Amino acid sequence: MSTIQLDDIVRNTAYPPVPPNFGSNYTKIIYNDTYDFVTPSKLDCKGKTVLITGGNKGIGKGIAISYARAGASQIAITSRSDASSVADEIRDAALDARRHVPIVLTLQVDVLDKEAVQAAAETVEREFGRLDILISNAGFLARYEKILDGDDDEWWQSFETNIRGMYRVAKAFLPLMLSGGDKTIISISSTGVMHYHTGGSSYQISKLALLRLTEFLMAEYAEQGLLTYSLHPGGVATDLASMLPEATKSWLKCTPALGGDTIAYLTAQRQEWLAGRYLSAMWDMEEVFAKKEEIIEKDLLKMKMAF
Repeated sequence: MSTIQLDDIVRNTAYPPVPPNFGSNYTKIIYNDTYDFVTPSKLDCKGKTVLITGGNKGIGKGIAISYARAGASQIAITSRSDASSVADEIRDAALDARRHVPIVLTLQVDVLDKEAVQAAAETVEREFGRLDILISNAGFLARYEKILDGDDDEWWQSFETNIRGMYRVAKAFLPLMLSGGDKTIISISSTGVMHYHTGGSSYQISKLALLRLTEFLMAEYAEQGLLTYSLHPGGVATDLASMLPEATKSWLKCTPALGGDTIAYLTAQRQEWLAGRYLSAMWDMEEVFAKKEEIIEKDLLKMKMAF
């Protein structure tokens, strides 16, 4: 196994260096923690039903807690392991925020298990009767290794979980979502889709493909009211991020609340103009919304080739 050094990460010998602007400085202010503009205490998510895949820890749990603090009425989380203790944390978060305690549904599901995902969709429909917002957060990150050094199966696992997992979840839950409600899907993305780091081909390419899959969902079901976009939740020191090279871990300064609160803010009301776009929770959302007309006019924040 080769060791990935910092100079390997910030420099690519086959191509010019990483471009100076890959979206990290799109707004003048960059956040690592939640802030007043997106605070859940100002939001009203009453009546909303939300499902978060991979919602038992890290970023996913942070999203669920943010929705509880924003007043969401029904919250479902999926995870491969038992998440009953997380349900208590979600309820406690609502109480701490002086919100109505949501109905919390925990579903032990592997997003690659087609039958289990379908059963989860049926359970949500039976228990909740609707699904307004789906956050596709479950993911996999292979070890950062150069292609000649990596394991084939581990390399491909990023595509299995990050792409096929999202595909199966969307396919199972879309019928319920399209039957009514907010009809909003957010896929959890990564700033890694905007550049390349030596050893990161598995994760970064799979997340790049996820951007396009998210756009395809929008293209194919927009006429039925579906709204989809992608969001980078910030660099969070999760269990998954432990697979990153040691030299990059100093970049993981963001709290789970940053991504969670940003997502709750964005979905408290449908933001039609975000359709098919990529956002970063680290951006100042007040400034992003101030750029709304420019973003729409120039069709910015989408993955495309410049000519």
